[in-house]
Amino acid sequence: MSDYLFVQSQEPFTEARARAQYNLATRLAEAGHNVHMLLVQNGVIPARNGARCTAFDALLISPVKLLAETLSLAQREIGTEQLKSGVQPSELEVVVDALLAGHKVIWN
Repeated sequence: MSDYLFVQSQEPFTEARARAQYNLATRLAEAGHNVHMLLVQNGVIPARNGARCTAFDALLISPVKLLAETLSLAQREIGTEQLKSGVQPSELEVVVDALLAGHKVIWN
């Protein structure tokens, strides 16, 4: 079993690559790998309560652990209390921690 950290900087409304990354992360997690996804920059937008995105909502019910970077949230005026259930606020340093731990880090 491997450890993966996906860093998603794009929103899935117009970026097909974001939806493809959601699918890859989900398939890896369902195969038994430990998978986290850190949402940064515009990647945090579908994590806000009220945002409608079937691709992101499918990711929410998958085994992927979702994190939203707090600076990106603040820049978009999204409070942590406005996050959908299943998305946890996080700092960007989780990327450094994952790299130091030898996890596979995939940035989009």
